Amino acid sequence: MLWSICCLVIFIAYAPGWNGPFVFDDQLNILENPNVPIHDLNEQNIIRSTLSNESGPLKRIIPALSFGLNYYFADGFKSIHFKLFNIAIHCINSGLVFWLLTLLWPSVCHTSWAQQSRLSNPRVAFAISGTLIWALHAFLLTSVLYVVQRMTSMASMFMLMGTCLYVVGRLSLEKQPAQGLSLMCLGLIAGTVLGVACKENAALLPVYIGALEFTLLTQLHSSQQTIKKVRWFFIIFLGLPILAGLLYWFQHPSFITGGYGGRPFTFYERVLTEPRVLWFYLSMIIVPDIQTMGLFHDDFKLSSDLFSIWTTLPSIIGIIILLILSIAWRKRFPVFAFAVLWFLVGHSLESSVFPLEIIHEHRNYLPALGPLLAISYLLLFALPSKIPNGLRICMIFLVIFCLGFGTFQRAHYWSSESTLIESLAVNHPDSPSSQYLRGEILRKREKNFEGAYAYYLRAAELSPEEAGFLISLSMVTPDSFTQLETQLDSLQLARSDYIVNIIHQKPMGAWGIRALDVAIKCVMSGNERCLSKANDVASWLQALIDKPKGKSAHRYYSLVHLFAIRMKQNRFADALATANTGIKLNPNNPRFVLMQAHALIGLNRLDESEKLLDNIQRSSAGRVPKYAQRIIQLKQTIGLIRNKKT
Repeated sequence: MLWSICCLVIFIAYAPGWNGPFVFDDQLNILENPNVPIHDLNEQNIIRSTLSNESGPLKRIIPALSFGLNYYFADGFKSIHFKLFNIAIHCINSGLVFWLLTLLWPSVCHTSWAQQSRLSNPRVAFAISGTLIWALHAFLLTSVLYVVQRMTSMASMFMLMGTCLYVVGRLSLEKQPAQGLSLMCLGLIAGTVLGVACKENAALLPVYIGALEFTLLTQLHSSQQTIKKVRWFFIIFLGLPILAGLLYWFQHPSFITGGYGGRPFTFYERVLTEPRVLWFYLSMIIVPDIQTMGLFHDDFKLSSDLFSIWTTLPSIIGIIILLILSIAWRKRFPVFAFAVLWFLVGHSLESSVFPLEIIHEHRNYLPALGPLLAISYLLLFALPSKIPNGLRICMIFLVIFCLGFGTFQRAHYWSSESTLIESLAVNHPDSPSSQYLRGEILRKREKNFEGAYAYYLRAAELSPEEAGFLISLSMVTPDSFTQLETQLDSLQLARSDYIVNIIHQKPMGAWGIRALDVAIKCVMSGNERCLSKANDVASWLQALIDKPKGKSAHRYYSLVHLFAIRMKQNRFADALATANTGIKLNPNNPRFVLMQAHALIGLNRLDESEKLLDNIQRSSAGRVPKYAQRIIQLKQTIGLIRNKKT
């Protein structure tokens, strides 16, 4: 009954976002991924959809399959079905949080403040208040309405299930050792395995449970024999894996440091910045501000040293103090210790040394449970005992109502793509990504090129080394502006040679490929405005081909599209040169030989082209349907040209 009410409240709080858009990573991972859709429930389609995701080494198979099933039952990519599924997962997780808090009550009730409670049913009050405070917090919204972050919420679902099973086993360990140990092992192993199949950070489940055991579960009255079993349990399931991980890291340091080559920050900058990020997260958890929250936080300044930003050193010291106090006070203030350690454990992968993006709100979905449980505990038990119970409950529900209303208001931002991006641009004027996306909306939806130019320029000024922003700016910059380039420094950002230099020297990220793809499609569509930029687009693709230590996938992408643009321009000799470069770099790829044959047709070297096509047709590639079909098309073209000559 209580869980049903929680679910109803959650669905109401998220109601404005039910019909919201697919955004950002949803495009690449879901909408533009040809392997996601399941058209028929057969083994081949299910396996293809299950293995469709490339986000992690384990392919995150469970959420990947769920996207395909959503497509099948919704008969297409209808966002409301995907969003409601995410909200349903959030409701399941709220039920698991309620169960976990109920299970933890025997540990919490031994604390001094809880023992003084005059509530008639403090266990239920603690569980329901903690659940609603967590479930209705606006800071967790991106893990719910951002469809692709189902990976986060599903991983958390299995982690919460595993934690609950562990606690059930731990509570019965004293009287039923065999059953208790079995449930503890089942919870930890199954929760970790299923969680990792959703997202890799579920590997932290043994550490989460370790933090729980180290703080709240030490309040249980346990015999020395039981304590000894628990110690051996964690030596096997936590100590040994951590030791193995550290040994691997020391033997393969490039496992972490090697990933920084494609990032706009260094290892040192990330390590110094993340303590400030953690304090930002805590501030949003304790005092939520939906205008400060957002999809992007690339306006968060990097700490280049301990003193470049004055809060860097205090943030580091503050985190160290919190960690020391949580260990020193774990018996005196176990709820405080749990809140701190649970939060820090949750961020020990994504907010530490690994070369991930600096800041994302969805990383707080499960870690936020620690601080929010402490807030619930303080509201219920730490207020003066003389406060009437009715007033105390009213205060708690006022807090819950305010949190739910904040989520409802933020869900309004997510009701459409235009309202979301406009809110991001307004609330984050120094975020280049937010400014850039506002420009995208103005250009694509409203065909307002002048308005788009202003936002693209702002994004490029904020991040002058991001190729994607520069490419989009250049594509909407009128040719008449080129006369002013020597007078205005900002117009230098739109110069083709400047962009070529950036592509050649700086990492090419998702924004760059996305902007380049839009520019290519615009040129190939024959749009007059874009055709005037065709040579610029070709020069950017050539820069990506020539890029030192560039990604092979980017080089292949650039060769294919540069060839298409040159053929569009009837510059067949340049197209042939591009095809020859492709063969040189990828001698075993038949696609480049077909491109070579196509260019030769344009140059009217029909015999040479036909000879190449015959060679491919006789090879194993000629039996591949897509290549065989292309060979037939090109031979038909050769036949038509010869017929016209005769």
